[in-house]
Amino acid sequence: MAREMKEHEPASPVDLPEPPIERRAFSWTATTIVTASLLLLVANAGTLAAWVDEKPVSDLQQQASAAAGGWKAAMDATGLTAPREAIHARWKQLQAMRFGDEAPAQ
Repeated sequence: MAREMKEHEPASPVDLPEPPIERRAFSWTATTIVTASLLLLVANAGTLAAWVDEKPVSDLQQQASAAAGGWKAAMDATGLTAPREAIHARWKQLQAMRFGDEAPAQ
């Protein structure tokens, strides 16, 4: 809230009103966030299901787990989760690699 300036006071950048938000920048940002969220929801359905399953058990968690499991099954059936699954499988292969006489991870 800007205070009322006296006549003898010089203008200060602190007291100046905020410039209006450009509508174009706001809509670009909102579109980018929504697009990224939808892509993650579709392509990362397995991670969403795993995250829900890690939560403490309750009635709400059980319902969310069933919904997330159904969503994952639907996305798996369409093949949209295949790229993520391939990258995850490759990551697990690289993670399991051992060098020399190094003991396997437990």
